[in-house]
Amino acid sequence: MKRKLSRSEQLVGYLWLAPAFLYLAVMVGYPIIYNLVLSFQDVSATTILKQPKNFIGFKNYFRVLTDPLFLRVLKNSFVFTLGCIFFQFTIGFSLALLFNLRAPLFGFFRGLLLVTLMVPTVVVSVLFKWLLSGDFGLINEVLINLRILKAPVAWLAEPRTALAGVMFTNIWIGISFNTMLLAPGIAAISPTLHEAAAIDGAGPLKRFRYITLPLLNSTIMIVLLLGFIYTFKIFGLIYAMTGGGPVNSTNVLPIQAYKLSFSFFEFGQGAAANVLLLAILLAVIAVYLILVSGEESMEG
Repeated sequence: MKRKLSRSEQLVGYLWLAPAFLYLAVMVGYPIIYNLVLSFQDVSATTILKQPKNFIGFKNYFRVLTDPLFLRVLKNSFVFTLGCIFFQFTIGFSLALLFNLRAPLFGFFRGLLLVTLMVPTVVVSVLFKWLLSGDFGLINEVLINLRILKAPVAWLAEPRTALAGVMFTNIWIGISFNTMLLAPGIAAISPTLHEAAAIDGAGPLKRFRYITLPLLNSTIMIVLLLGFIYTFKIFGLIYAMTGGGPVNSTNVLPIQAYKLSFSFFEFGQGAAANVLLLAILLAVIAVYLILVSGEESMEG
């Protein structure tokens, strides 16, 4: 039977939580609320010093949503995010299954994957910018030697290949993240389940489909959710590699919000774009919670 905490013990617990709560309130809560208020005001380079700011309702959202560039930016964001998640998850899951075999040196290679998580984003961006260079990039050299390409391709300078170039870079970063999250879940599955299924005549594919996947369902959903949140709001990698170009081919929603605020000095519209970004992420989280609650109710 659980003992009921006294008032003094509850107070001590709240005091321990207070620093974290204050940090979140100042560093997360205040910027979100300020950005939300700013999105309903007329704030630009000519009105930023004006007090009080003019309240214009949803005009900033209307201007952002009706901008002909917005649909392309939104399309780029979803193509970039879904493409990266697909390859990151597929390759990461495959490596997690491979490392679960406990072969010699697999532990070393598994630890080596952590290196990609420790390298700063700017360093990775500069490295792959050189690797994908059209003049002296190593990737072009390898593809030409393998006779896949006949001539060098300026991956980040051509609109038709620039988005693929930044996706390739982000996929490389995210593989280790997916592997590290999925590997413990795979290792936690009891080998006796696979042994019993094998005795009953189930092959590797059936054991994977009917044992591994169902037991990893919750882990997979969390990995996909975290991958979507991280990838959809990515800024530094794309900005360092292409700045959203060429010809807006790699321009995504975070980049567009930044440009509206700090290139065009339309701070109200930039805030509105950020709110739209937050709304999309909250919608994805809401779908995840609905799916999880649905599964729990079915199990109950």
